[in-house]
Amino acid sequence: MQEISIRLFEGAYTLKPRAERRLMLLVGAAMALQVGLLLYLVVTKTFTTGLLFVFLINLLVPGYFLFTVWLDHKPQYRRHLTLTAEGVRYRSRFMQEEHAFDWDEIDFVDLKLYKVIFVLKNDEVHEVSLDRIQNDAVLHQVKEQIRQLVRSKEIELC
Repeated sequence: MQEISIRLFEGAYTLKPRAERRLMLLVGAAMALQVGLLLYLVVTKTFTTGLLFVFLINLLVPGYFLFTVWLDHKPQYRRHLTLTAEGVRYRSRFMQEEHAFDWDEIDFVDLKLYKVIFVLKNDEVHEVSLDRIQNDAVLHQVKEQIRQLVRSKEIELC
């Protein structure tokens, strides 16, 4: 059986080029503003705390860009729902503890419109939200994959 991994982070299953273009535009604008302010300092030979504040604010955009690049190289920190042959792993919040349990521990699975609820035999309830998936066709496909996998494991589906 192949591993099914469902990304549950903001922007999942959206057009990546559009977001990247917006981000690159912001980074370019921030860099142009930085160069303009540096030229202003060189020409006028002045330095004020206001300019220092603007420089620090402009560092937020490249910082965000570097953070997204880092996050692309560290996908294990993102929100996800991963279904494997052994069991289920999920992270419901960014950089929070990952929860994992085996298929043998699951009593039944409740598949709601934007949620998957795993009820374990020890009455533990694990709720995974699917509301970040923005494409209805992809959401339907994900839910169908979950249904097929749960049926193949012979677990009750509500």
